[in-house]
Amino acid sequence: MKHNLYISLSIVVLSLFGCNPKNGLGLNENASINNLGNLSENPLLLKAISASIHQKDNSMTMLYGNDFAYNYAKMSSKDNYPTGSILYGVTWQLQEDEQWFGANIPENIRKIERIEFLDNNKIDYKRFDSKGVEEINTDDAQERIDQIKGMQMAVTP
Repeated sequence: MKHNLYISLSIVVLSLFGCNPKNGLGLNENASINNLGNLSENPLLLKAISASIHQKDNSMTMLYGNDFAYNYAKMSSKDNYPTGSILYGVTWQLQEDEQWFGANIPENIRKIERIEFLDNNKIDYKRFDSKGVEEINTDDAQERIDQIKGMQMAVTP
């Protein structure tokens, strides 16, 4: 009886202290959007379409889209999205994961890019900083539009 009590007490103590993450819920809050700023919506709440990792500058980009863009990306590999489609390219700086050796996770958002497909094949491109403030100087806008549109939907089982 006394032996069972020691075993039970040991299990309780280990379960309380054995898996205690630094930030209570184990969430990566640095990689989230806490303030929308000039953004009309939180792109991280839209549907994920694709991802790419850039080893040269240790960053990653996730492509998110509204329902129009997501459904089009599922059905077509072409980059001529229909009117009403909205794409967001969110780029993070990467950091080493403390919990998994050799893994990288998003750290801080570097930039957020928004592409909206309008009538008559017109495209509205905006770039935002990590706080959701729109950046005015977008000299490489056409190059970035082509890169983001060219990201194909990730293959899933």
